[in-house]
Amino acid sequence: MAGSGMQDALAALVADVGMGNVIDAELLEGCPVAAHELDEMDADQAARVAAHCFQTLFDHSVEAPVGLEADASAGLWSGTLDDFRFSISRDDLGDLVLDFSSVQA
Repeated sequence: MAGSGMQDALAALVADVGMGNVIDAELLEGCPVAAHELDEMDADQAARVAAHCFQTLFDHSVEAPVGLEADASAGLWSGTLDDFRFSISRDDLGDLVLDFSSVQA
């Protein structure tokens, strides 16, 4: 099964470099959610941002982005992208940091 092998390779790549991705202008280029909207985004917008970043970072299109939680005042958003989880949080410097992990992790 080539598809399963590709999924395993993607999961290994996400495990290796999926944590600590700062959402900057370069990563957001072409994103349907504008940079000025990030601080007040809802769960669905967070899922769209995460899906765009996932595709940019891993060259893999997301079929089912789902935003599950959004707490703009706390600077926390989370959800799922196909077989992966995402979380966006604000770090001590005020940057938004995007982490990906496998749903099975």
